[in-house]
Parts: sequence; structure tokens; C-alpha cells
Amino acid sequence: MSVQPIAQTPRDIEQLNVDRLPKSVQILDRAKKVLLSPTVTGPFRAPKAVAFVEEARGSRVVDVDGNEYVDITMAYGPLILGHSHPIVVDAIQKSCTNGLVYCIAHEPEVRMAELMVDAVACAERVMFCNSGTEATLHAMRIARACTGKDKIAKFEGGYHGVHDYALVSSVLAIPAGPADDPSSVADNPGIPQGTVDQVLTLTYDNPASLDKIREHKDELAAVIIEPVPSSYLIEMRGFLERLREVTTECGILLIFDEVISGFRLGYGGGQDYFGVTPDMATYGKVIGGGLPVGAVAGTVDAMQPLITTGDPLVDLQEKLLTVGTFSGNPLTMTVGYKVLEYLRDNPRIYDHMSTLMDRIKHEVHEFCETNGFALQLIGLGSWAIPHFISEPVTSPRDLRNLEGLMKQEVLCQYMRYHGVYMPDLHTVFVSAVHTDEDADLIIEGFKQSLIEMREDGYL
Repeated sequence: MSVQPIAQTPRDIEQLNVDRLPKSVQILDRAKKVLLSPTVTGPFRAPKAVAFVEEARGSRVVDVDGNEYVDITMAYGPLILGHSHPIVVDAIQKSCTNGLVYCIAHEPEVRMAELMVDAVACAERVMFCNSGTEATLHAMRIARACTGKDKIAKFEGGYHGVHDYALVSSVLAIPAGPADDPSSVADNPGIPQGTVDQVLTLTYDNPASLDKIREHKDELAAVIIEPVPSSYLIEMRGFLERLREVTTECGILLIFDEVISGFRLGYGGGQDYFGVTPDMATYGKVIGGGLPVGAVAGTVDAMQPLITTGDPLVDLQEKLLTVGTFSGNPLTMTVGYKVLEYLRDNPRIYDHMSTLMDRIKHEVHEFCETNGFALQLIGLGSWAIPHFISEPVTSPRDLRNLEGLMKQEVLCQYMRYHGVYMPDLHTVFVSAVHTDEDADLIIEGFKQSLIEMREDGYL
């Protein structure tokens, strides 16, 4: 589906961007011949106006044609210290001289785990992998092994990566069933129906969801939830407290997906912010400092299927296999612990990022209200998602409007034309190195883009 202008279009925004990207256009032509999708980030990219990045520093990226942008993509969240931060660059350079990967024990992995255990309320043991998707996959498998039960409960609209169990009734799916009692449906082709049948789909902040958990307690291994839902923003504290009570009552493990919120909402993540401690939590993004990473942290009881006995015969038969060639590699672990130490020692970073994003949201919302634009920036802390809506949001379904989603895509084109690199159909982030000047440019980018979208008939 594409959004069609409702009036004569004075400008072709996509072509205006293409005109500034002659080198990128040549690379894109090559990419289309060899990549399944023209760029690494997936199939939802604009088909023509794709800027290929050449370098990035701080809050800015520069494409191969020399165009500079204020970046609010921030690699979808990992770059909490911005691009090429000296702490990260120095750690990579020094670690490289000692070897990139061993598949043999090394101290940086221990140091990284120690920092996470100190920071994360539920963390008594930590395992490392290579992405947030791997982390949620392992966490669900650990829960099934720990409890001897097969089903996983999750919330409609909740995004937990791209493995089979995760691609059920996420923000990518076409919802099915009543809003207060959704049916589980596959997000994409290729997800076995048998997997869909093992996922129980719930509704955020709804007492009926708690009743549903009690009803299925003998089948459920775990409930997984984003403490800050990526699909829409509601006040979660009270519901998380009740969810913790019910899962404890029913002998079901509670998993927080903190791939986005971990070490970004605050140093202790969602657990510290809401004062609710799950049995396990999954991590990625920030803890790698820009390198691929994932982690599962949890209590000794919850992580028991991974805790080895020292007897190879017992462990091979009774313990889970979670090995990966690059899991916990010394390069990522060294960068990761340097970033976590920096965040621990500089807590003002969190206030700075939240204040900056609050200002952006406030000024954009004020402009939209004054000028009759139906746009909201929905999020918490240092991140937000733009949605073309004016009414209060009561469910993730309120945000799943194809016309609105396509308007977001068009907005990205205008924002980039005005020097702000905003991701396609994804969350926008600010970092520790974004400045008030950057915020001025971002706010002005939104204002000018919305005005021009209206002039061109998109709004």
C-alpha cells in the first residue's frame, strides 16, 4: 500500500533525495543485484532514495555523497554514547591487538557479567550470545527446560525478535480475535502452526490477561513482556506488579525483554525504573557498545538448566546447549564493559537524554496541536516512535493503521531531505552526545516536513 497525494504535488520528495545521492544510487543498483533486500536493514527501505553511510561521528552521519545528517536512528538503539565514541574506539583498538575471538575462556567476559550482576535486579547468573533475537530465543528455551512446560505467553504487539516463537502476534502481525482476548497469529509466512499454537497472546494492562494466565498455568513455562512496550506507551508499573504476583502465584517464570530498555531507560533498566524484578531478562543493543551482542540474565533457580555440574556426562544429557562461536567474544565484552562502566560512572547521561527527548516531544506536539497536525511522538526516556494519530491510544491495534504507517515512511523522506536521518518505520533515539543544537534541528525538521507534507497533499 502506498499513500497517494490528495492534491497536485508541488515536489517529488523521493526524487529530490535521489538527486542528492548519485553515488548512493550507483551502490543501490549494485546491491539490488546481489542482496535479498537492497540494504542490510530489511525490505521496508525506500526503493530509490537510499543513502549509503560513509562515516559517522557523535550525533552525525555522512553519506557517500557528502550529505550530513543529525542521526536519530542510532543503529536502532545501541549507540547510547553516539557514533565512534572515544571510549569505544579505544577499547576496540586495544582489544584487537590481543586477538578478536578465542572460543577459550577470557577475563573480559567475567568482568562484563560482574557489571551486569551488580546492575540488574534479577541477575545472579548471565549468559552471552550475539543478538537480542538470540537472547529471547534462549530465554524461552531456558524457561521451558526449567519448568517442563511448553507454552509461552506474550502480549499482542510486543516485539521480541525474529525467531519463530517471537514472530507470533507481534507489532508486525495482522491482529485476530477481540482486542481484550486476542488470538495468536503468525507474523509472517514460514512460521509453523505448531509454534503458533504454543504461544498464548495476552493484552497489556488488562485484568482478563491475568485470568488467562491462571487458566493456562499448567501449560505455561513463562510470560515474556517488554517493561516498556515498543508498540505503544502506557503506564506499566501497576500492571507489572500484578503480573509479577500472578506469575509467582502460578509457578510461571516472568521474563522482561529489556533489549531496548536495558541500560537505556536507566542504568538498572526497566526493573529498577518500575521496581519489579522478573526471573529472567534479555539484553542486547546498549551492552555491546555498537558491536553485536545479546545476553540473558536471571536468578540461579531460573537459570538452572544452564548451570553446569562439572560432570560432562551429566551436563551433556541434562543441560542446555547454548554455545556460539562469537558468543561472549573478547572484543564485544571489552567494549561492553567499558561502556557499562562509563554509564555507571556518569549517571547524568540519563537525565540529559530524557530531558532532550522530552523537549523534542513537547515542542513537536505543541506545534502539531497549534497547526492541526495529527502526529504524536510516543515513547519513554530517550526514545520515541512517531505515529500519525490524534486520539488517545488504548491498544497497540490503534497504532496499526496502514495509511499511518505509510505516512511515517513519507515523513522519513522529508526529514532526511531536511538533514535529519530518521529510520523507516522504527523507533527514534537520542544519545548522550546529542546537543540542544541537534534538538533544534530535529524539531525544525519535524515542523518543516509536516508543513511540506500538507502542501504536497499527504496530510
